[in-house]
Amino acid sequence: MKKILIVSIILLVCGLSVMVIFFYTLSTPKYKDVSKEEPFVEIVNKKLTTKRHIQILKDPDTPIHADYSYHLEDGNTFGMDSGLEIIAEIPIGTEITIDKSELHTGRVSGTTTAYLFGTIHLENTQQTYAFQYSWGHYHTLYEDTPYWTFDLAFWQDTALANKYIIAVP
Repeated sequence: MKKILIVSIILLVCGLSVMVIFFYTLSTPKYKDVSKEEPFVEIVNKKLTTKRHIQILKDPDTPIHADYSYHLEDGNTFGMDSGLEIIAEIPIGTEITIDKSELHTGRVSGTTTAYLFGTIHLENTQQTYAFQYSWGHYHTLYEDTPYWTFDLAFWQDTALANKYIIAVP
């Protein structure tokens, strides 16, 4: 009887451990560096010039990377009149640098977002801001092969017309 009780406790502990590991694995965010893939390879580690008015905002959420704590807004995400705290107004013609790009898949929803991480230095205030910027749409519904499209970004004259097949994490 004692052996059955010990074996039952061991099996229960092992089963619970497997369940905890399983749920932990499912709930951790997944990401993938796509800096060397099209269309990101064209902009990563290059100086880009703003062609539209943009803002640096205090990110209302926990930043994805602590090193990139600000959100860059060009009107495509929160909106220029979102009510979020504006840290800086960025004029047209300002140079920015994109340091890297990553795809992030959410823990619960499973949706994937492409993020650009970069820096911007303002000459007039001598301030440097490290920002994150979400760019692109992942099309999965009713698609045999899911693909990415990219809207007109603040450094572009025309939006990218191609569909990009990039594996998500």
